[in-house]
Amino acid sequence: IEYTNDEHGSFAAKIEYFEDSPYNTNDLEFKALGKAMKQLVQKAISLSPHIPSEINFFVDHIDDPSYLCDLVIPYLSVDFSEKQMLLECDNLQERLKKVHYFLTSEIEILEITNKINSDVKSEMGKQQRKYFVREQMKLLQKELGEMEGKSSSTSSGQDLNQKIEQSKMSKEAREAVDREMERLSMMQPGAPEYMVSHNYVNWILDLPWETFSHGEINLKNAEKILDEDHYGLKKVKKRIVEFLSVCALKGSLKGPILLFVGPPGVGKTSLGKSIARALGRKFGRIALGGVRDEAEIRGHRRTYVGSMPGKIADTLKKTGVMDPVILFDEIDKLVSDGRGDPSSALLEVLDPEQNNSFTDHYLSIPLDLSKVFFIATANNLYSIPPPLRDRMEIIELSSYTIEEKNHIAFDHILPQVLEEHGLQGKIDVKFSEETMKKIIDSYTREAGVRQLKRELAGIIRGITKDFVEEKQEQHNQFNLNNKKNKNSKKTSTLNYEMDSYETRVISFEKVREYLGAENFQARERPENLPIGVCTGLAWTPVGGDVLLVETVKLNPGSGKIQLTGQLGDVMKESVHTAFAFIKSHAKECSVNSKLTLKNDIHMHFPEGAVKKDGPSAGTAVFCAMVSLFSGKPIASNLAMTGEISLRGEVLPVGGVKEKVLAAHRYGIKYVLIPEKNKKDLEEIPTSVLSELRITCVSTLNDVFKEAFPSVNKSKKKSNTQTKRK
Repeated sequence: IEYTNDEHGSFAAKIEYFEDSPYNTNDLEFKALGKAMKQLVQKAISLSPHIPSEINFFVDHIDDPSYLCDLVIPYLSVDFSEKQMLLECDNLQERLKKVHYFLTSEIEILEITNKINSDVKSEMGKQQRKYFVREQMKLLQKELGEMEGKSSSTSSGQDLNQKIEQSKMSKEAREAVDREMERLSMMQPGAPEYMVSHNYVNWILDLPWETFSHGEINLKNAEKILDEDHYGLKKVKKRIVEFLSVCALKGSLKGPILLFVGPPGVGKTSLGKSIARALGRKFGRIALGGVRDEAEIRGHRRTYVGSMPGKIADTLKKTGVMDPVILFDEIDKLVSDGRGDPSSALLEVLDPEQNNSFTDHYLSIPLDLSKVFFIATANNLYSIPPPLRDRMEIIELSSYTIEEKNHIAFDHILPQVLEEHGLQGKIDVKFSEETMKKIIDSYTREAGVRQLKRELAGIIRGITKDFVEEKQEQHNQFNLNNKKNKNSKKTSTLNYEMDSYETRVISFEKVREYLGAENFQARERPENLPIGVCTGLAWTPVGGDVLLVETVKLNPGSGKIQLTGQLGDVMKESVHTAFAFIKSHAKECSVNSKLTLKNDIHMHFPEGAVKKDGPSAGTAVFCAMVSLFSGKPIASNLAMTGEISLRGEVLPVGGVKEKVLAAHRYGIKYVLIPEKNKKDLEEIPTSVLSELRITCVSTLNDVFKEAFPSVNKSKKKSNTQTKRK
């Protein structure tokens, strides 16, 4: 090679064709060398795992030893200098001998390598063999194009393995994940079982293992939060703070599950949110209304198509901690049928002694729920199965008074509704207390405040409509004036911001304009009640109500009773019990016993479209019958409640607070309640008690004396005259 000094400064080479020295093809040694080299080449090909065996067929048809020699030399595992020496050798016979030597060495190396590989494979442990096979499968899948980019099973498996190493899962969970990862490694990504196993591993990894809120219990802060979020409910707040104080002292939330029972809209769910805020924990809500499948709680088994974990595991995943506050909403609405009993599945969840190893059917690994703060809500206590009810501490929430609803409307509902409708900071909406009370009384009849919020939202929508129309009218008028003034080029941009903070006082007449006619007309108490009519008190899911009991005599008859008004069995029993007591104690009740047997009675409870049941009307039924047979009316300002027995005892009833509040709204001044319900008077506001005279009675004789004072006076007078005679 020579360097030329041309303008490009390039290299130039002189090439001469290299010719082998003449050789005798008939020489026996030459033939033997060619045949031996061909055999060696074929043997090397068979020993090498990277050369296909089909090459042997090609080598077998090569007859020229020189061509075969030149074909083999580039693939020999020898130094570059050795290959250069073979290239420079012009004696074909010598070159064949050297290639023969190098091939023999190459075959020995291949045989030793194969022997080592065989020995290593036989001694390789279980995990090493699995790894070897796994790597081979990855390479094959990659070659087949089944693993592309991030969607490949290799990258997915690497991600899962990385997450598994970083996870703080339990020992049982790690064993389950390892088994599933082993199955995944043996599956094709397109197989249906692949995604099932993949989702299972992801579910376990997504659970917040060893992740906690680390919230501290501060009683002062808890009281402040409860007072901010709820007005009234002193007894409920006191019980919650007591529960939290015990938890703070023990350093653990292990204890009875709180069950809030009360009518809709009284703040049961929001109390759960407030408790979560007070504890500094995440809040999760599980709606149980209409749940009829046990798998909704414990999860579906993985043998089913589309199986998923239960609501408990799902809530832990959503909250991201193992110690959230979980609210079971409407636990009394659970339904049991042939698919399972979800209330039985909750027994383990809500039992502090068992829930430290709760097992979801889908995950099949124990979950520690002992640090979860469980709360439940219900409208009706009696529809909850007794075993489940036994695991919870019951806290009853009664209905709100008009005064309490008035405070809640001003302090909580009105600011919230103004913000929802975009008027916060633009218009200061004012209601007088009298107007708000009229809205509560005329447009809502409920224990809670949900309907009140809907009605106030209707009023605010009307105000918003007026406000937007005013702004648009100003915008249109401004642009119209500018069009008339041709020299003016000013235009108005529609702006809904107020020039100044405006106050609008809403009267009740304006409320009627926004909401229409009142939904409920005020029930006026009559001045006098007819003979055979008595005022009773009833409890409904939306609060207390006044119930009139009407009776008439049907002549002639045989002492039978006809009942109307959609009555339940318990209420019918109260009617027959009262009638039997009157017949057996006719003299004490100032009733002619013969007269009661000669007349049939028709007893009616108005509002027949509404179903009525319960024992609370027993005393009212008794007084209505006594009034009918004695011909003495009962005062219209007297109302009563209480269950009765054949012996004349007045037994305790529930919902006393709601009933007394209903009597107060109706204008009642005098109320009779059972003696054993005296403790319930502590829950009634002092403002209501100051306007009522409440008497506790223990027998029907006491009821008779209070309901018919004129009869008692005449009895005393006649007894005095008899003694004088």
